[in-house]
Amino acid sequence: MKKKKLYITFSILLIIIILLTVTKQMQNDTFFTIATGNHIIQDGYDNMDHLTWHGNLEFFKLRWAFDVAIAFIYNVFGYAGIYAFIVITTCAIALSLFYILIKQKNNVIISFLATAITMLLLTPSGFITGRGQIVSYLLLLWEVYFIEKLINTKQKRYYLALFVVSVLIVNFHASVWNMTVILVMPYLAEAIMYRIFKNKGILQKITTESISIKVLIVAIICLILGSFLSPIGTYTYTYMFKIIGEISTSFIAEMQKTDIISTVGMVLGLIIIDVLMLATKTKMKLSDILLFFGLYFMAILARRNQALLYLIGVIPVVRLITNFFAMYDKDNLLEKLNEFCSKTSVLACLTVVIVIGLSSNLVTRIKEKYVNEKTYPVEAVNYIKENLDYKNMKIYNGYNYGSYLELEGIQAFLDSRAEIFTEKFNNVTILKDWYETSKGTVNYNDTFEKYGIDYAIIEDSEIINTYISVDEKYEKVFDDENFSIYVKK
Repeated sequence: MKKKKLYITFSILLIIIILLTVTKQMQNDTFFTIATGNHIIQDGYDNMDHLTWHGNLEFFKLRWAFDVAIAFIYNVFGYAGIYAFIVITTCAIALSLFYILIKQKNNVIISFLATAITMLLLTPSGFITGRGQIVSYLLLLWEVYFIEKLINTKQKRYYLALFVVSVLIVNFHASVWNMTVILVMPYLAEAIMYRIFKNKGILQKITTESISIKVLIVAIICLILGSFLSPIGTYTYTYMFKIIGEISTSFIAEMQKTDIISTVGMVLGLIIIDVLMLATKTKMKLSDILLFFGLYFMAILARRNQALLYLIGVIPVVRLITNFFAMYDKDNLLEKLNEFCSKTSVLACLTVVIVIGLSSNLVTRIKEKYVNEKTYPVEAVNYIKENLDYKNMKIYNGYNYGSYLELEGIQAFLDSRAEIFTEKFNNVTILKDWYETSKGTVNYNDTFEKYGIDYAIIEDSEIINTYISVDEKYEKVFDDENFSIYVKK
């Protein structure tokens, strides 16, 4: 009864943390997601881009199901509906992680603290927003749980569960489908190493367990079969290789390497692993080590992978902490802590502390607008739609706000779907031309002439604005201190 009370209270606290930390502001990918979803709803699925004015770009919609879902929510409930969806999905992620940690026989308080820290690392960092990732986080988390249940029980229903996970990911966020197979690899490696070392272990503190290789091979087959139930077909596989080495990795923050020293969550996880493994007699399974450090290495290579490290890498970390207490907690301190925290007065105080600690976020959430007018050209777009022939214009715009134009029915020069504007994907140099123009290494007049551009919407802080604002060939027809609109005379 006392544990049930803790479960319920901690679940409510996790929901409170999410409500106070998840931002209301929409992100640039959300805008083209809505626009793409609306096009699919109205005209059906195809593999072409309809959001820019280039007219000949191939675009495999790797998040088509997510696009349609978000567009439907937006059309019915507006931005408020999308925000509610984000909050509900984030709550599902947090409660799923909390449930999985408890089901693995970890202490309830450690499980809650680990989940709370994980969510506090995810929500303020831009990982939780209206993008396909929010669904794949939830699905990949459950995949790890299903893999471990399959290993332990060998029940065939978990094959079906993995198949369903694969189908959902390939339709909601196909660009990360490869992670479904990658997450099986640590367990497959342990199964192989167990047979090589004949149950003797690899090192004193690294243990291996008997895992059926056949079961894992069948699991991988189920995942692969699921990947074909999608309108994008085998593009799921070719996309992985095309994206490697693209120009977008040089300027998109989430694609760049991680500075470990300045990343609190990564430092914290590494300290826990090192201290408990090196300074104590605590042992760790080979699959847990491979899972954690595999995700850690991926997070170093690209910042966007930090989310998976925090969300899935916390599972082996908590298991290691549990093993530590099982070995050294002879006085049952964790049980006594459970008893203490079960008191109503203690839970009430904990709730008050969390709410007060995050109270400043509440003020921020109330004041926040769904669309930040300093980041996205809200007024400029209104001017374009009221004063210019926006249905037939070729307009130049920046990378980060092109998707907002598209949502408003204005075909853009480019947007944050970086790969479709490159040589590898469409044999074009649109992204490269924009990047060099924005840095000032290429004269904007050359770019405008190449593409037949007569209009430009420019962020005032961009380098190009410094030059075009004094160019006698262009007239500034709009300026709101954040964005300017120029028309060729």
